[in-house]
Amino acid sequence: MFHVPKEYQKKASFYQYMIVFAAIVVLLVMYIGSIGHFFAWIISIIFPFILGLGLAFVFNIITNALLNVGNRLFHIKDTKISRRILNIVSILLFVFIILAFFFSIVPQVLGSMENLIDNLPSTLRHVKATALRVTSFSPALQRIIRTIDVESINENNIWNHLAEVSTFVFGDSKMVTQVNNLISTTISWMTTFFLAFVFSIFVLFNKKRFLSDVRRFFKAYLPRNAYEQGNHIYHVFKHTFARYIGGTILECLILGTLVTVFSTIFHLPYSLLCGFVVAIGALVPMFGALVAAILCSIFIMLQSPTQGITFLIMFIAIQQVEGNFIYPNVVGKSVGIPSMYIIVAITVGASIGGVLGMVIFIPLFSSVYRLFQENEDKRLTKKELY
Repeated sequence: MFHVPKEYQKKASFYQYMIVFAAIVVLLVMYIGSIGHFFAWIISIIFPFILGLGLAFVFNIITNALLNVGNRLFHIKDTKISRRILNIVSILLFVFIILAFFFSIVPQVLGSMENLIDNLPSTLRHVKATALRVTSFSPALQRIIRTIDVESINENNIWNHLAEVSTFVFGDSKMVTQVNNLISTTISWMTTFFLAFVFSIFVLFNKKRFLSDVRRFFKAYLPRNAYEQGNHIYHVFKHTFARYIGGTILECLILGTLVTVFSTIFHLPYSLLCGFVVAIGALVPMFGALVAAILCSIFIMLQSPTQGITFLIMFIAIQQVEGNFIYPNVVGKSVGIPSMYIIVAITVGASIGGVLGMVIFIPLFSSVYRLFQENEDKRLTKKELY
């Protein structure tokens, strides 16, 4: 048997590791497609459970918030019975919001879309007349606007125009195909969400056992230093996500309620719908609520341009008050990263996971940013000592 001399054992070990590493890289390059499909398959299987863990985390945040409020107002202590009761309350609140969305918001959206389609010909004629008045200073622009034929659009052929739009957007001439795809996707997501919801309930009511099993597993199979570092990383992520999600949810509820109340006071249409859309948009910091408000304003403008502009002015006033007085006290600096990094987080999150990715990547970037800051402080402290 061949024996490596002691003076060459370190080099031989290094070369062995390099050969294994190079072989792994070559295999990854050769079979990158198959490996990607395999991991996508694995993620598709465990996705309901990952989503369930996320729901359980959100339920736990709501429970802790209710417990803090109960302790301040009614001196409720954090006992096993009180936590179980508040867990049920947090789940019922979540179910109530989902049911309110389907039985209140969705019918209002469908009714609004039906009215919009019915009134679309008259609305387009009104918009064309307004555009001609506004562009009276430019005969060239008026000639271009007059070439736009809005009279051909009526209640009889409007669905043909919608089919043309569907073909342009989706590349399929059959709207039936798009409807079937939408129904199948909706059923798939509902099944996934139901499994995640059931799993989150089990995790929520067995939180101590679940966390104990996870800690025991990692403590048994990881070195002591790796376990301690991993535990610290977990607490950083937990603290950041809890602060961000809790504060953002409360801020969204406040902003959505203000928009709904003031829209009702000013007799603006779709007040409940606009409040809900703005609240969802406020999940994305910086410009999410503004984008949602602009969309609502355009939607209202199709019915009444004056009311659409009124809604936008009203929202800007509400956002100024909310941004200067409510947001600093409710959310504060829970994001914990500069604005330029928030833009990066939103962009990367949107590319990977859409709207959900935008929401998740902000506290994710914040946690990574904090960990890097801690590591930088340690390194700088060591350099200053020498």
